[in-house]
Amino acid sequence: MATSEVVHAHAGPQGFIRKYIFSLDHKVIGIQYFFLALTAVWVGMFLSLLMRIHLIWPQVNLPIVGHIQPETYLSLLTMHGTIMVFFVLTTAPQGGFGNYFLPIQIGAPDMAFPVLNMLSFWTTFVAFVVMLAAERSPIHGAGRGIRRRSLDHQHRHLLRCLIDGRLEFHHDHA
Repeated sequence: MATSEVVHAHAGPQGFIRKYIFSLDHKVIGIQYFFLALTAVWVGMFLSLLMRIHLIWPQVNLPIVGHIQPETYLSLLTMHGTIMVFFVLTTAPQGGFGNYFLPIQIGAPDMAFPVLNMLSFWTTFVAFVVMLAAERSPIHGAGRGIRRRSLDHQHRHLLRCLIDGRLEFHHDHA
C-alpha cells in the first residue's frame, strides 16, 4: 500500500487585506519591506535636504519647519542617521531582498515561520511610525541630538543609587 506525503502549508489568502496587507507570503512581505525602506530613503533624504538648506541659508524661515535652531539641526542629524541605518541599510537588504529571494534561492516553498515573518515586518513598520511621530512631539524624539547635556544633580544621585544597588532615592542636603 503506497502512502502519499502531505505537505502542510498555510491556507491561501481570502481577501485583499489578508493577501496584501497582513500577508504570510514571503514575496509580499519582501515587497512590503522594500517599500518601507524606500519610504525611509525619501524621509531620510528630506531630512538631509533640510540640513543642507540650513547650512546654505542659516536664517531662512522654512514654511513647515520654520527657523531651524541648533537643537533642531542636531535632532534632524540624529533622525537622519538613525533612519538611514536602521530603516534603509538593514531593512532593504535583509528584510526586503532576504524575504523575497532567499526562499527562492534555496528552493523552499516559503519561510519557516510565516506569521513571525509578518509580525516582524509590522513591528518594523510601527517602530518607523513611532520614530517619526516622536520627532514631531513637544519633547522631540531625538531630543537634543547626538550631543547630550550633562546630567543634573538629581539624575546623578539617581544613577549613583542604581549603580550602588541602593533602593532609597532620597538624600540629605548636608
